[in-house]
Amino acid sequence: MPTIPAASAVTLPASDAVPCTPDPLYDPAGVRHLFDRMARSYDRMNVMLSLGFSVLWRHRLLRLVPATGSPRRVLDLMSGRGETWATIERRLPQAQITALDFSDEMLAQAQRRNLGRFAGRVRLRQEDALEQTTPSASVDIAVSAYGLKTFDARQLERLAAEVARTLRPGGSFAFLDVTEPACGPLRVAYRSYLRWIVPLAGLLLLSDPTEYRMLHRYLTGFGDGSRAVAAFRAVPGLEVEVRRYFFGCAMSISGRRLGTDAEEQDRLSPAVRILEG
Repeated sequence: MPTIPAASAVTLPASDAVPCTPDPLYDPAGVRHLFDRMARSYDRMNVMLSLGFSVLWRHRLLRLVPATGSPRRVLDLMSGRGETWATIERRLPQAQITALDFSDEMLAQAQRRNLGRFAGRVRLRQEDALEQTTPSASVDIAVSAYGLKTFDARQLERLAAEVARTLRPGGSFAFLDVTEPACGPLRVAYRSYLRWIVPLAGLLLLSDPTEYRMLHRYLTGFGDGSRAVAAFRAVPGLEVEVRRYFFGCAMSISGRRLGTDAEEQDRLSPAVRILEG
């Protein structure tokens, strides 16, 4: 299998560096290990987490970005096993896809898919989405499916800033993840489903339900996704829309970066300037 190069970390000035989160649940090393463990079964588990709607919601996600223009430089963040690529290519047949993930095993699975169904068309990079080497204003479309829940509030802020930095003026973004329903009885039923049924499936798939109990913790922490919405809306120059699906069991955050090429630097938020230098 071709070697996938690791990223060089983007270093922030010491005074502005994002501090380590006190909650080990969101420690990047722990998240990476979790997804390494789940890589072989994550396709099937995503179907369970989304109550069977994962493929449909991916199609809805890609309908949130414009299909005009060719070619389109698409950045797939937290790409996992590459489950979204087929939907990207159906929506954007001339897309030039670059996929980022920091999990060794997820990338190994993605590379198999890339060399098979996609004939090596997708460019894979082993990078943390919060410390990526993507050049500024170089991306037409940024997408991600089911990756937001593993970030805390500060990490979500940094992710939103990175999306703004890497998108060209006029570029679009669309993110999707499962959420807790707002309706009380449905929320209780969904929590019970995540707490008991999903780990049982993990026991059958992995002979160890521990990893899927962790997913329950991430989903409970993510709640209705309001922290993610706030993070994207806090970045100047991003136009943000929120949509909810199936009584609030999933949510998309989409929009575009405002401005023109001539206005690029003036449109960037202070947080984005920090990330650049």
